[in-house]
Amino acid sequence: MSAEKFSASMDDELLEQARSAAEADGVTLSSWLAGAAAHRLRLRDLRNTVDNWEAKHGAITAEELDAVERKIAKARGTKSRRTPRAKAS
Repeated sequence: MSAEKFSASMDDELLEQARSAAEADGVTLSSWLAGAAAHRLRLRDLRNTVDNWEAKHGAITAEELDAVERKIAKARGTKSRRTPRAKAS
């Protein structure tokens, strides 16, 4: 895979946080930023998938989200991390 060099600008504090995170992860800043970009693209794809599903089937309810979270927690052998949503009236 080829890599293209580019220049980017960001706030000094953000850059320092990114450098620290890259160092903590044991990767170069370039690699860390590439991973962050890839993560944002996956989140965008997931958001588009959910939006398309909801356009066809209706909005996902709080009860459905709670049920999925319980299933995930059970599969992981952990407690649910989400706070159950109040039912809409």
